[in-house]
Amino acid sequence: MDRQFKGIVIKEKPTGEKGKLLYVLTESQGVVQVTATGARSISASYLKSVQLFAYSELSVYEKNGRMTLTEASLIESFYGIRSDLSAFAAASYMAELCFLVSVAENDGVLPLFLNALYALANSLAETKLVKAVFEYRLCLILGLAPDFSGCAACGGKGNAFSFAESELFCRDCLPEGEEAFELGDAAVSALDYLNRCARNKILSFSLTGEDKDTFCAFCEKYLLYAADIAPKTLDFYKEIENGILPQSKNDT
Repeated sequence: MDRQFKGIVIKEKPTGEKGKLLYVLTESQGVVQVTATGARSISASYLKSVQLFAYSELSVYEKNGRMTLTEASLIESFYGIRSDLSAFAAASYMAELCFLVSVAENDGVLPLFLNALYALANSLAETKLVKAVFEYRLCLILGLAPDFSGCAACGGKGNAFSFAESELFCRDCLPEGEEAFELGDAAVSALDYLNRCARNKILSFSLTGEDKDTFCAFCEKYLLYAADIAPKTLDFYKEIENGILPQSKNDT
């Protein structure tokens, strides 16, 4: 059976002499596997269309539940990501998150990843902010996002987040004996905004200084806690951010 769909290559493995096994994030099917014969050959007609992070329209032949690529048309390569090692590491981490959590019912994951890749490729925001926004909106898609409109107990202004309760509290209402993640007013407002904004407005806010650092730290910690995942590529991203590896892929 012949099929067509659009998707992002989020993972690839070499197969055979010059082939690839592609893991493709789609909008309505989750992550699918596609065998691309000859995809590692420089003469392959669809070489650029099946590279990591490529967003392409794929034509496949499906038999017995296995898909084989017959044709591919590149929509967007997000090439700018490859010139910045920090952006590349962040994109690799996001791709692994998509692989770990995406199922057919989560049709918002593909648009979210597209927006994040576009932001990274075009330097629309600081890499760590794009990463944090992706992490939190992924929580929202998965149905894990907390309410940040006010204290869960009294409805007043809250700045203390309880991971045990997955709720925001004011200091007076925080359950006795519970540790809290302290969030500044600006960080709380940003999280509340992300709960409500349209998908094309996820970076239409600003944070600076300690509020930005706290926001980014919270988004990472909460996603890993709430989704109960441990992505391996996060360590690589942190090595880059901490200056353990050179920032440019072209450095020698």
